[in-house]
Amino acid sequence: MSSINTNERRISRIHLRSATRRRNNPSALARRSQALETHRTFLGNTIRELEVDLRQQRAALATLTIEVERALMRRDDERERYEWLRTERDNLRYTLLTNFNQSNLGMEYRELKRRWLEYVNNEDEDTNINDFNNFKPRFDHISALFDELMETGLAPIIEQKALARETYRLASEHHYSLYQQQQSLMSIVSELERYLTTALISDRALNQARGKKQRKSKKKGKKGKNTRKRRL
Repeated sequence: MSSINTNERRISRIHLRSATRRRNNPSALARRSQALETHRTFLGNTIRELEVDLRQQRAALATLTIEVERALMRRDDERERYEWLRTERDNLRYTLLTNFNQSNLGMEYRELKRRWLEYVNNEDEDTNINDFNNFKPRFDHISALFDELMETGLAPIIEQKALARETYRLASEHHYSLYQQQQSLMSIVSELERYLTTALISDRALNQARGKKQRKSKKKGKKGKNTRKRRL
């Protein structure tokens, strides 16, 4: 009789340890559920961070895009100004040359130039060196006057043209620098959008998996209740 009581006490202790172990050691399903919830929490935080970063980068890109457009407009304006000054320089050169050629000094210059070319082309033949020595100083003098006239007349617009060219160069470099920044920022935004899309897809998949598990749990609970009722 005592051995029977001893066995019963031993069996009771075994059942008690088993029940305690089950309470302290969660089932595989519970561990998976806990891991799923942890992953969902981490993923939710990641999505919020990505959304904040994306909003900030999109705002920065919108501001930078406006700056790029303005820099492009300025670059084009400076290029047009440079091209206009270059055309004006050519027109002014033609005007100065025409006015000089139509003046008495210009006609004298053309005559002396003709004689000088004639002497240079025929210097191996019988030419009068004294004749050349007589008109050469006058020809050199008028040539110097012509060069001075052209240089003085074109100097202001040449200076403006040089300044416009430098301004155009700086505007082009500024636009290119902003454009490079814009392209880099566009790549960042595109990458963030890709990461966010992937995270949202994963989040939806986790939510669907969680919903299926909840529905299964409810179905099991209902079956248990019905079974108990039948047994009663």
